[in-house]
Formats: sequence, C-alpha cells, structure tokens
Amino acid sequence: MAEPTMPDPPAAGAEDQGDVRIGVDEWVSQVEERRLRRSGRLGQLINRWETTPPNLRAGFIVLLLVLMPLVTGLSPVLAALGITNNLAIVRVGTMFLAFAVLAIGLNVVVGYAGLLDLGFNAFFGIAGYAYAYLSSDFISGGVHVPSIISIPLIVAFTAGFGWVLGSSSLRLRGDYLAIVTLGFGLLFFQLTSTLTRVQLPWLDEPVDLTRGPNGINLLDNVSIFGYTFNTNMEYYYLFLVMLIVVYLLVGRIRNSRVGRAWRAMREDELAAEVMGMPTRNLKLLAFAIGAAIAALSGTVFAAWQGNVVPIRYNVLLLINLYAMIVLGGLASLPGAVIGAFIFTVLPDLLRNPELAGFLFYTVGIGSLVIWLRPWRRLAAVLGGTIAAGLLLKVLVMLIAPSLDAGTAPAQGSLLNQLVQLWLVIPTNFTLVGNAVIALSLILALLLFVVKDPWRMVLLGVTIYALAFVWETRLATEASVTRILIIGVTLVVLMIRRPQGLLGKLRVTIV
Repeated sequence: MAEPTMPDPPAAGAEDQGDVRIGVDEWVSQVEERRLRRSGRLGQLINRWETTPPNLRAGFIVLLLVLMPLVTGLSPVLAALGITNNLAIVRVGTMFLAFAVLAIGLNVVVGYAGLLDLGFNAFFGIAGYAYAYLSSDFISGGVHVPSIISIPLIVAFTAGFGWVLGSSSLRLRGDYLAIVTLGFGLLFFQLTSTLTRVQLPWLDEPVDLTRGPNGINLLDNVSIFGYTFNTNMEYYYLFLVMLIVVYLLVGRIRNSRVGRAWRAMREDELAAEVMGMPTRNLKLLAFAIGAAIAALSGTVFAAWQGNVVPIRYNVLLLINLYAMIVLGGLASLPGAVIGAFIFTVLPDLLRNPELAGFLFYTVGIGSLVIWLRPWRRLAAVLGGTIAAGLLLKVLVMLIAPSLDAGTAPAQGSLLNQLVQLWLVIPTNFTLVGNAVIALSLILALLLFVVKDPWRMVLLGVTIYALAFVWETRLATEASVTRILIIGVTLVVLMIRRPQGLLGKLRVTIV
C-alpha cells in the first residue's frame, strides 16, 4: 500500500492571487500583519490603545466627556484660535450627545436588524410634540405633567407607535420598506406643518393642533425628583448619562440571543426563519426599541430647546442620521458615536475661519503623512508641489503680472497669509474658484484610478488646487465649506473603506 503523500506547498505568489491557505486562520493572520506593519509613534499608540482593556478605554472616553465642559473654557489653544465662548462649546457638545443617542437608536433598526427605516425622524418628532402637549401651556389651561411621569409615558407611546408601523410593514422588504417608512416620515412633517385649522366633529370652531411652522414654544424644563435642568451644562450631563445608559443597554442586547437573531435575520431572513427564528417578532421588537430610543432623545431634546418646530424633523435630519451610522460603520456602537461627533462638531468648527483653516491644513498634511510611505515620497510630493507653486508664481509675475492682481477675501492666520503669497490669485478669483472646486473634486477621484508615478504628479496638482479653493472660496463661506468637506469625506471613505470607520467588511463567497 502506497504511503500517503503531502500536498506540495503553495507556489510563490499564490496568496496574492487569492488562494486560501489550508489550516491558516486568515482573519487572525491579517490582523497580526496589520499590527506588525504599524510603525512609528502613531502606530505604537494605536497598538497600545487596541491592547488596552475595553472597560478601561470606555472609562477614559467617559472621563474626557465629563471633563470637556470644565476644561475647554481654560484651553489656551482654543483661546489662540479665537474660541473663548465656553457656552457655545457646551451647547455643541450637548447637541453631539443628543444625536449620538439618536444614531444608536437608528443603528438598532438598520445596523442590527437590517430594516431600511426612512421614517425614523418621525419618532424623534412624535416624542417632541407629545412632550409639548404634556408640558406646556399649549392646551387650554396648560398641562404640566411631571417629567418623571411624562418621559416614560412618551417613550412607551412612541415604542408602541414603532410597533404599529412595523406591523404594517411586515411583508415589505428592502426598497419597498424604505418607501413606506419614508412616506410615514414625510406625512408626519406635512401634518405638523399644516394642522393649524382642524375641524373636529364635537367642536363648533376649528382648532390648532401644531401651530404650523411656528411650532409650540415655552416647554417646561426636565425636572427629576425635584431637580430642574435649566442650563446647557446641566443638560449636557443629562444627555451624557442617557448616552451611557443607552450604550450599555444596546450593547447587552447586541450580545444577547435577540441581538444574534437580529444579525442572522439581517444576513438572510429566509434562512433565519427556516432555522426557527421568529422573524416577525424580531422586526417588531427592532422597530419598537429604535422608536423608544428616539423618543427618549426627542423628549429631552425638546425640553432643552424649549420648543418644537416641524423643520427640525424633516428629511435633512434623516440624511444626517444615516450619514452618521454609515460613516461610523453599520452595527457598530462606537462607530455611531464617532459619526455623531463628526457630523455635529465638525460643521460647527468650520464656522470659525481660523480654526477651519488650521483643521484643513492639519488634516491634509496628516493624511499625506499616513498615506505617503516612506517619508521620501512625502518629501518629494510636498517639496515638488511647493517648488512648482513658487515657479508658477515667478513665471506669472514675469510674463503676465495682471493675472496675479487679486487679494484673498480673508487674511486669516499667519499660515493662511503664507499660502496666499504662494498662490496665484487672479482678480476674478470667485469665478475661477468655482471652476477649480469642480476640478478639485475630479482630481480627488482620479487619484484612486491613476497609477504611480503619475499619481504623485496628480497629487501635487490636487494639493495646489485645494489650497487655492480654500483660500479664495471656502475659508469665508461656512455653509458651502461644510457641505463640500463632509460630502467629499463620505465619497472618499466609501471608496477606501466602504464598511465605515469601525464597521466590519462583509465577505461573501460567490
């Protein structure tokens, strides 16, 4: 009987061709390879952070959030950038915490259960208007139910509303479910905007149910066990406690049998049903829990703002929420919080021209440092770009000085002034800047298509174009700047990392 022979070892380069190595855990091998590839101080810092126990990491982040309102007002860095209003910082921080809670609720429905709910913003609004009915003078005579009673009632009522919406959509999947839920959200926005003269059968005169676009004002502050929350600082810590509680509860649900069943249903609903999972009840539970979390955030948010208006609950809110969880990573709790932080804090930071310029160049140079390895490539690209810019400046001054007769609209910091001296700025820089904005977007996308060495040349042109656009158009136009930066960030991220910052890449076998 012939002795069994061992298979030949894989040929060199077989791994590059996608061949599976028998007996090797590819996931563990890839993680180890990525860990070993990290070098430098940044890589060491990332390795230390990943090896830190999760509870210690979470405690460190919570400590930072607790100290943030107390430290930011004393920060010399922020003072040097002209940010001295600590009240505004605390307000932005409170907004971030409120939307972080809301993003976690949406992640339950979309990220875990895989249900494309486009009416999630309506639950946020239903809770706000319910609180306005129970805690203001809107109803004749005024109704002021204590918060310790009204908030649980509103959360339970909205959860029931989510259950009803889910039960009416049980037979719908994918795009059809999205259309129905989107209609629900648009219907809510339309009703709150127009229900100002409603004729009820038992009344002689029409009644105002929502006050239309003006909304309902003078809502009561949240009061729990005799303590009333009045200031932004107090609401900041209230939302922080809410975020911690919701984060822990959803984390426990994610690791429970329900969470595992949600993920199985998200991957293949038919297979999950065949395996005996009650997919109907799982869908209803996901809708109800997501709606309850949205109601908790919406109730306290309405009390903090002191009013409710329809425009606050429109489709733009829904787009921002989906952008948060997509950017952070679907089915990732830390990702939802990070996405909420980026989409609430970053747009506000871009309102300050000096801080926006500092962030623009810092993030740009930092991205080049991470992307261009080794450092010789970084030096070649930056050095070549600077030299080419200076050469262009000299040639224009010698050949056609009139082409460099413009002055940027804002001088900004010393860095901005140096960059403006380096650039060729024509008199009609507004018109030219609009064209260069479109060119910059095209160049940024081409960077992922063109191969070296032309990619490095194209990168230098892109850097020059982006600097020109920033100094002539975006530095003083906060609204346009925010939309472009966030939009480009999402596009680039989806190309480079489609699973989001902290999401897991889905691997399918075909």
